Amino acid sequence: MAERRALKTHNTIVDSKSPWRVTQRDWNWSHGGYKESVSEWQSLLARARNGDPEAEWGVADRYGDGCRDKRGKVIVRRSATKAAQWLRRAAEHGSVSAQNNLGIVLGNGNGVRKNVEEALSWLRKASRAGDSCATQNIAVTYREIGDLKKAFEWFRRAAEAGDGDALIQLGIHYYWGKGVRRNPRAAVRCFRAATRVKNISGAGRDDAFFFLGIAYHEGSGVQASIANAKKFFERANIDGDHVPADKMLSKLRP
Repeated sequence: MAERRALKTHNTIVDSKSPWRVTQRDWNWSHGGYKESVSEWQSLLARARNGDPEAEWGVADRYGDGCRDKRGKVIVRRSATKAAQWLRRAAEHGSVSAQNNLGIVLGNGNGVRKNVEEALSWLRKASRAGDSCATQNIAVTYREIGDLKKAFEWFRRAAEAGDGDALIQLGIHYYWGKGVRRNPRAAVRCFRAATRVKNISGAGRDDAFFFLGIAYHEGSGVQASIANAKKFFERANIDGDHVPADKMLSKLRP
Protein backbone atom coordinates (compact mmCIF):
# COMPACT_ATOMS: atom_id res chain seq x y z
CA MET A 1 0.00 0.00 0.00
CA ALA A 2 2.94 2.36 0.66
CA GLU A 3 4.11 1.93 -2.93
CA ARG A 4 0.59 2.59 -4.27
CA ARG A 5 0.35 5.88 -2.35
CA ALA A 6 3.81 6.90 -3.52
CA LEU A 7 2.86 6.44 -7.17
CA LYS A 8 0.31 9.25 -6.93
CA THR A 9 2.29 11.94 -5.16
CA HIS A 10 4.35 13.20 -8.13
CA ASN A 11 1.23 14.33 -9.97
CA THR A 12 1.09 17.52 -7.93
CA ILE A 13 4.69 18.29 -8.92
CA VAL A 14 4.97 17.10 -12.54
CA ASP A 15 2.07 18.06 -14.78
CA SER A 16 1.64 15.16 -17.22
CA LYS A 17 0.18 17.56 -19.80
CA SER A 18 3.37 19.63 -19.91
CA PRO A 19 6.00 17.75 -17.86
CA TRP A 20 8.85 19.83 -19.31
CA ARG A 21 7.74 22.77 -17.17
CA VAL A 22 9.65 21.20 -14.31
CA THR A 23 12.85 22.03 -16.20
CA GLN A 24 11.86 25.67 -16.79
CA ARG A 25 13.22 28.06 -14.21
CA ASP A 26 13.08 31.81 -13.80
CA TRP A 27 16.47 32.93 -15.11
CA ASN A 28 15.36 36.56 -15.50
CA TRP A 29 17.07 37.91 -12.43
CA SER A 30 19.35 40.89 -12.94
CA HIS A 31 23.05 40.06 -12.70
CA GLY A 32 23.99 43.75 -12.70
CA GLY A 33 24.71 43.94 -16.42
CA TYR A 34 28.03 44.92 -17.97
CA LYS A 35 30.63 47.13 -16.34
CA GLU A 36 33.02 49.06 -18.55
CA SER A 37 34.24 52.59 -19.22
CA VAL A 38 32.51 55.05 -21.51
CA SER A 39 35.46 54.86 -23.92
CA GLU A 40 35.18 51.06 -24.09
CA TRP A 41 31.47 51.32 -24.87
CA GLN A 42 32.06 53.99 -27.52
CA SER A 43 34.79 51.87 -29.13
CA LEU A 44 32.48 48.84 -29.27
CA LEU A 45 29.64 50.94 -30.67
CA ALA A 46 31.90 52.42 -33.35
CA ARG A 47 32.99 48.96 -34.51
CA ALA A 48 29.36 47.82 -34.52
CA ARG A 49 28.33 50.81 -36.65
CA ASN A 50 31.06 49.80 -39.10
CA GLY A 51 29.44 46.39 -39.53
CA ASP A 52 31.56 44.18 -37.25
CA PRO A 53 29.12 41.31 -36.43
CA GLU A 54 30.76 40.42 -33.11
CA ALA A 55 30.65 44.06 -32.03
CA GLU A 56 27.01 44.25 -33.14
CA TRP A 57 26.34 41.19 -31.01
CA GLY A 58 28.12 42.87 -28.10
CA VAL A 59 26.04 46.04 -28.45
CA ALA A 60 22.85 43.96 -28.56
CA ASP A 61 23.91 42.15 -25.40
CA ARG A 62 24.57 45.40 -23.57
CA TYR A 63 21.17 46.76 -24.53
CA GLY A 64 19.72 43.49 -23.29
CA ASP A 65 21.47 43.52 -19.91
CA GLY A 66 22.36 47.16 -19.43
CA CYS A 67 25.80 48.63 -18.82
CA ARG A 68 27.37 50.79 -16.07
CA ASP A 69 30.77 52.30 -15.53
CA LYS A 70 32.95 51.36 -12.58
CA ARG A 71 31.27 54.01 -10.43
CA GLY A 72 27.86 52.54 -11.14
CA LYS A 73 26.67 55.26 -13.51
CA VAL A 74 24.40 53.94 -16.25
CA ILE A 75 26.05 54.03 -19.68
CA VAL A 76 23.53 51.91 -21.58
CA ARG A 77 19.93 51.59 -20.43
CA ARG A 78 18.24 48.27 -21.03
CA SER A 79 16.07 48.26 -24.14
CA ALA A 80 14.54 45.10 -25.59
CA THR A 81 13.74 46.99 -28.80
CA LYS A 82 17.30 48.22 -29.38
CA ALA A 83 18.69 44.83 -28.38
CA ALA A 84 16.53 43.18 -31.03
CA GLN A 85 17.58 45.73 -33.66
CA TRP A 86 21.27 45.09 -33.07
CA LEU A 87 20.69 41.34 -32.90
CA ARG A 88 19.16 41.51 -36.36
CA ARG A 89 22.14 43.43 -37.72
CA ALA A 90 24.57 40.93 -36.21
CA ALA A 91 22.52 37.98 -37.46
CA GLU A 92 22.37 39.40 -40.97
CA HIS A 93 26.14 39.85 -40.90
CA GLY A 94 26.72 36.20 -39.98
CA SER A 95 26.92 36.00 -36.18
CA VAL A 96 25.62 32.53 -35.33
CA SER A 97 25.02 33.45 -31.68
CA ALA A 98 22.95 36.43 -32.81
CA GLN A 99 20.98 34.25 -35.23
CA ASN A 100 20.09 31.89 -32.39
CA ASN A 101 19.13 34.73 -30.05
CA LEU A 102 17.20 36.60 -32.71
CA GLY A 103 15.19 33.43 -33.22
CA ILE A 104 14.40 33.33 -29.51
CA VAL A 105 13.45 37.02 -29.46
CA LEU A 106 11.17 36.65 -32.49
CA GLY A 107 9.58 33.53 -31.05
CA ASN A 108 8.85 35.29 -27.75
CA GLY A 109 7.96 38.68 -29.22
CA ASN A 110 10.50 40.36 -26.94
CA GLY A 111 11.15 43.84 -28.30
CA VAL A 112 9.75 42.90 -31.70
CA ARG A 113 6.50 41.70 -33.18
CA LYS A 114 6.21 37.96 -32.55
CA ASN A 115 6.93 35.99 -35.73
CA VAL A 116 7.30 32.23 -35.25
CA GLU A 117 7.96 31.54 -38.94
CA GLU A 118 10.87 33.99 -39.07
CA ALA A 119 12.08 32.76 -35.68
CA LEU A 120 12.35 29.21 -37.04
CA SER A 121 14.14 30.49 -40.13
CA TRP A 122 16.90 32.13 -38.08
CA LEU A 123 17.13 29.18 -35.70
CA ARG A 124 17.54 26.77 -38.60
CA LYS A 125 20.29 28.97 -40.03
CA ALA A 126 22.16 28.87 -36.72
CA SER A 127 21.55 25.13 -36.41
CA ARG A 128 23.01 24.51 -39.86
CA ALA A 129 26.09 26.45 -38.74
CA GLY A 130 26.53 23.93 -35.93
CA ASP A 131 24.85 25.64 -32.97
CA SER A 132 23.23 22.79 -31.01
CA CYS A 133 21.48 25.32 -28.74
CA ALA A 134 19.67 26.60 -31.83
CA THR A 135 18.70 23.04 -32.71
CA GLN A 136 17.15 22.61 -29.28
CA ASN A 137 15.47 26.02 -29.54
CA ILE A 138 13.80 24.86 -32.76
CA ALA A 139 12.39 21.94 -30.78
CA VAL A 140 11.18 24.27 -28.03
CA THR A 141 9.54 26.56 -30.58
CA TYR A 142 7.66 23.67 -32.19
CA ARG A 143 6.59 22.46 -28.76
CA GLU A 144 5.27 25.88 -27.85
CA ILE A 145 3.07 25.96 -30.96
CA GLY A 146 1.80 22.44 -30.23
CA ASP A 147 3.68 20.42 -32.86
CA LEU A 148 5.04 17.77 -30.49
CA LYS A 149 6.09 15.36 -33.23
CA LYS A 150 8.43 17.94 -34.78
CA ALA A 151 9.56 19.01 -31.33
CA PHE A 152 10.58 15.43 -30.54
CA GLU A 153 12.47 15.11 -33.82
CA TRP A 154 14.46 18.30 -33.22
CA PHE A 155 15.25 17.34 -29.63
CA ARG A 156 16.54 14.05 -31.03
CA ARG A 157 18.78 15.91 -33.48
CA ALA A 158 20.14 18.15 -30.73
CA ALA A 159 20.81 15.16 -28.48
CA GLU A 160 22.61 13.33 -31.30
CA ALA A 161 24.76 16.44 -31.77
CA GLY A 162 25.90 16.05 -28.15
CA ASP A 163 23.59 18.45 -26.33
CA GLY A 164 23.04 16.93 -22.89
CA ASP A 165 20.16 19.24 -22.00
CA ALA A 166 18.35 18.07 -25.15
CA LEU A 167 18.76 14.48 -23.91
CA ILE A 168 16.63 15.36 -20.89
CA GLN A 169 13.89 16.84 -23.05
CA LEU A 170 14.03 13.79 -25.30
CA GLY A 171 13.62 11.59 -22.23
CA ILE A 172 10.62 13.64 -21.08
CA HIS A 173 8.92 13.17 -24.46
CA TYR A 174 9.60 9.42 -24.33
CA TYR A 175 8.45 9.07 -20.73
CA TRP A 176 5.09 10.80 -21.19
CA GLY A 177 4.58 9.88 -24.86
CA LYS A 178 4.63 13.44 -26.22
CA GLY A 179 5.01 13.40 -30.00
CA VAL A 180 6.29 9.82 -29.89
CA ARG A 181 5.06 6.45 -28.66
CA ARG A 182 5.48 6.26 -24.88
CA ASN A 183 8.66 4.40 -24.02
CA PRO A 184 9.73 4.75 -20.36
CA ARG A 185 12.77 2.50 -20.82
CA ALA A 186 14.09 4.73 -23.60
CA ALA A 187 13.38 7.72 -21.36
CA VAL A 188 15.41 6.25 -18.50
CA ARG A 189 18.31 5.62 -20.91
CA CYS A 190 18.17 9.28 -21.89
CA PHE A 191 18.14 10.46 -18.29
CA ARG A 192 21.03 8.15 -17.34
CA ALA A 193 23.07 9.31 -20.32
CA ALA A 194 22.41 12.95 -19.38
CA THR A 195 23.95 12.39 -15.93
CA ARG A 196 27.22 11.31 -17.61
CA VAL A 197 27.71 13.66 -20.57
CA LYS A 198 30.01 16.68 -20.34
CA ASN A 199 28.02 19.07 -22.52
CA ILE A 200 25.18 19.80 -20.14
CA SER A 201 24.24 22.60 -17.74
CA GLY A 202 24.44 22.04 -14.01
CA ALA A 203 20.69 22.58 -13.75
CA GLY A 204 20.16 20.10 -16.56
CA ARG A 205 22.15 17.40 -14.78
CA ASP A 206 20.06 17.97 -11.66
CA ASP A 207 16.91 17.56 -13.77
CA ALA A 208 18.24 14.26 -15.12
CA PHE A 209 18.64 12.93 -11.58
CA PHE A 210 15.18 14.24 -10.71
CA PHE A 211 13.49 12.38 -13.56
CA LEU A 212 15.39 9.20 -12.70
CA GLY A 213 13.90 9.62 -9.23
CA ILE A 214 10.43 9.93 -10.76
CA ALA A 215 10.99 6.75 -12.81
CA TYR A 216 12.04 4.75 -9.73
CA HIS A 217 9.24 6.30 -7.72
CA GLU A 218 6.67 5.15 -10.27
CA GLY A 219 8.40 1.93 -11.27
CA SER A 220 8.10 2.99 -14.92
CA GLY A 221 11.00 1.95 -17.15
CA VAL A 222 12.77 0.53 -14.09
CA GLN A 223 11.81 -1.60 -11.11
CA ALA A 224 10.10 0.55 -8.48
CA SER A 225 12.36 1.46 -5.59
CA ILE A 226 11.60 4.22 -3.11
CA ALA A 227 15.18 3.95 -1.82
CA ASN A 228 16.60 4.62 -5.27
CA ALA A 229 14.03 7.34 -5.91
CA LYS A 230 15.09 9.10 -2.72
CA LYS A 231 18.76 8.76 -3.67
CA PHE A 232 18.19 10.43 -7.04
CA PHE A 233 16.00 13.18 -5.58
CA GLU A 234 18.73 13.92 -3.06
CA ARG A 235 21.31 14.08 -5.85
CA ALA A 236 19.06 16.42 -7.85
CA ASN A 237 18.73 18.70 -4.84
CA ILE A 238 22.37 18.48 -3.77
CA ASP A 239 22.68 22.28 -3.79
CA GLY A 240 19.30 22.78 -2.14
CA ASP A 241 17.88 24.63 -5.15
CA HIS A 242 15.81 22.00 -6.97
CA VAL A 243 12.32 22.76 -5.71
CA PRO A 244 10.48 19.75 -7.29
CA ALA A 245 13.08 17.30 -5.92
CA ASP A 246 12.83 18.91 -2.50
CA LYS A 247 9.04 18.54 -2.59
CA MET A 248 9.34 14.86 -3.49
CA LEU A 249 11.80 14.32 -0.64
CA SER A 250 9.35 15.98 1.74
CA LYS A 251 6.64 13.57 0.61
CA LEU A 252 8.93 10.58 1.17
CA ARG A 253 9.92 11.54 4.70
CA PRO A 254 8.11 9.58 7.44
